Amino acid sequence: MRVFLDTETTGLDEDAQVVEIAVVDDEGDVLFESYCRPTVPVDPGAYEVHGIGPDVLANAPQWPDIVGKVREVLEGNEVVIFNAEFDTRILVQTAAAHGDPAEWVRALDTCCAMYRAADVYGATNQYGTISLINAARRAGI
Repeated sequence: MRVFLDTETTGLDEDAQVVEIAVVDDEGDVLFESYCRPTVPVDPGAYEVHGIGPDVLANAPQWPDIVGKVREVLEGNEVVIFNAEFDTRILVQTAAAHGDPAEWVRALDTCCAMYRAADVYGATNQYGTISLINAARRAGI
């Protein structure tokens, strides 16, 4: 089965962690969705993007509370992610913050939708990729 993963994070750096994670299937059915209380604060720039702050995260579960369900919906499936390298790094960093080496994340069968979109619609930045908003516009979404 093919599933689609998206995360929101505390930021972009090597300490960034998941603050929200969602997985849907080919039909758009939500297989899993949850906030995730990080061990580090949300960077102001990240908050400006997604609006998820301490008020929302105060009572959210932490990674150890949700990792079992996350693994259940991801493992054994093709996992499509827009910027797969970033999101898998964030999953590993989030797990590491809780003492979990998360080797299973590195073993996932991932497909990077960002690179596929850049192949189809053309790169729009200096990195040879395309942003999600530009990919959606070019796809007519």
